[in-house]
Amino acid sequence: GRGEVWIKGMCVSSGYYMQAAKTREEFDDQGWFHTGDIAIWLPNGMLKIVDRKKNLVKLKGGEYVAIESMEATYAESVFVNGLNGGIMCYADGDMDRPVAMVQVNDYELKKWADSMRISYSSVEELCKNPEAAAMVTKDLNGIGKGKLGGNEALASVCLLPGTGAPTEGGATAPWTPENTFLTASNKLNRKPIEMGFAKELKAVKQKGIR
Repeated sequence: GRGEVWIKGMCVSSGYYMQAAKTREEFDDQGWFHTGDIAIWLPNGMLKIVDRKKNLVKLKGGEYVAIESMEATYAESVFVNGLNGGIMCYADGDMDRPVAMVQVNDYELKKWADSMRISYSSVEELCKNPEAAAMVTKDLNGIGKGKLGGNEALASVCLLPGTGAPTEGGATAPWTPENTFLTASNKLNRKPIEMGFAKELKAVKQKGIR
C-alpha cells in the first residue's frame, strides 16, 4: 500500500515561522508534519517516495492512482517520444480506470505497422488506427506490471503524432514550452494540454468508463 509520509521528532520544526494558518494546515495536533509525499515500504524496510499527494487522483471506485509515478514508468516504452513531451496520464472521479495521451515515437510505430503489414499514408493516419492504440496500450501495461498498482493499468491511450510546429497548438502539435504545453522546466503543463487536446482527451476518457 501507499500513503502520505508523516514525520515527527526533535529534528522537525514545530511549525512555519509566523504562518499560523499554514502550520495548522500541515501539522496536526499531535505534532506530526504531513509532508505531502506519497511513499511505499519496500520489502527491505526502506521507504520509497513515489509521488506527491497533490498528484493522486481518486477514481470512481474510491481507489487512488499516482499520476506522476505512472508517467515516469510508462515513459520507458519505446513508443513514447520524450523529445515531443512524452506521456500524460489522466484520471478523474467519473472514471473506473486511467487513460493516457502519448506523444508517439513515429519511427517505432511505423516499424510496428510495417511488420504487421498495416497500410497507412501518414503517421497522423496511423495514430488514429485502433490497432495501434491497442498495441501501445498493451506495451505500456506490460512495462507497468509489477511496478505499478493494478488500478494504474491503462484502459486505453490516445496516440499523438507530434508532427506540427513546436510553437503552435492543435492535435498534431508536440508539447513544448513555446506552445505552453510544457513548463519552462520541461514538465507537463496539464491544464493547457487538457484544453488544447480537449477533443482527443474526451474521446479516450470514455474508454476508462465502464
